[in-house]
Amino acid sequence: MNDKNIHSDPLNDFEKDFFGRGKINWEKSEADVWNELQVKMDKNPAKEVHLRNSWVQWAAAAVVLLILGFGAVISSWQKTIECRPGEHLVAALPDGSSVDLNAASKLVYNPLKWKWERKLKFEGEGFFNVEKGSTFIVESNNGTTQVLGTSFNIYAREENYRVTCLTGKVQVTSPGNEKVILLPQNHVELEAGKLVVTKLFESEKAISWKQNYFYFAGRPLKEVIDEIERQYAVTIKLDPELNNRNFGSNFSKQHSVEDVLDFVCKPMNLKFEKQANNVYIVTAES
Repeated sequence: MNDKNIHSDPLNDFEKDFFGRGKINWEKSEADVWNELQVKMDKNPAKEVHLRNSWVQWAAAAVVLLILGFGAVISSWQKTIECRPGEHLVAALPDGSSVDLNAASKLVYNPLKWKWERKLKFEGEGFFNVEKGSTFIVESNNGTTQVLGTSFNIYAREENYRVTCLTGKVQVTSPGNEKVILLPQNHVELEAGKLVVTKLFESEKAISWKQNYFYFAGRPLKEVIDEIERQYAVTIKLDPELNNRNFGSNFSKQHSVEDVLDFVCKPMNLKFEKQANNVYIVTAES
């Protein structure tokens, strides 16, 4: 007997017996099955549409991010013009307007937005000569000045805020949202949070600093000493008890700082001493 037949015959008998019991009933022809499959494939090209939509969405998102990024750059871009102590300078703005800056003054604006928004931040003292056009806004800590085309002087230092109109018309707004309109030779000053207007003001005195001439009419001594510091780029230590003593006079920068200190101190019964290079102290006469 052949070993190969011994192992194969029972298997063949089993296959015949097992598969012979069942019967597969084909209800559809092969052609029908292929036709149905083709219809389903045509109706549902899901993967291809999904990829195309994703590409469009990513492209749109990239464009939005680019626009937002460009907008952020435009909004945040700033140019600063600063006048150091002991100096005066003229700042030219993009529209042809100009600002004469007194010593220790600074302005900040956005040159990229200037064409459609003429607005700047300002601290110090400056004479503004504004070209006609859209609204021109000057923001300071203690007030806002708004014009269309005019010339005016702003003094905005610490708690002090003063505006003098020389030509045109100026609107000044306080931190409390109080508003006043200034015409030529009108002057407004912030006092105890309120805007106080003076008419027929000698406006040329407000801009005398442009010719290095400084007027003071009943101003606190500290304000006078601070101005001398700025104009001569020196340090002056004032006895705090003298801060609120009033001074009424004027001085010219054509004189030395020591001549000016002598001129200020003598009528007020004060004295000054030089402590170091560019450092002085002002006290009452003993």
